[in-house]
Amino acid sequence: MDFELVRAAHAEPLLRQLHPSSSHQNLHFSRCTGEWSWDVPFVMHLPGGRYLVVGPSRSQIVGEADTAEEAIALVVGGLPPGCGPAIVGRREELDRLDTVPPNQILGDDERRSHALDQTD
Repeated sequence: MDFELVRAAHAEPLLRQLHPSSSHQNLHFSRCTGEWSWDVPFVMHLPGGRYLVVGPSRSQIVGEADTAEEAIALVVGGLPPGCGPAIVGRREELDRLDTVPPNQILGDDERRSHALDQTD
């Protein structure tokens, strides 16, 4: 596993609250723990130490990055609206919680601020 990538992800409060996993040198995040939510971008390795951020599906390219920190920033930029801490449970429970009215969904800056408040 790429420990630089793991450290960069851990340094990001919004990702630290999700359920991480690695497979085939890819770093994934899920919004639930019982099964994979598959709605968060993930990081793949490219030759030469670069990164490719894709997702939520493998056919959706978010962007390429030269550093782990840049890759993690791309993941954060692709988080679903209102993305909060991972829930203990399955995707069905997450789907029920995702019925938040649009006027209550936090924007990117608000999510970052809220996440920082939650980690203090």
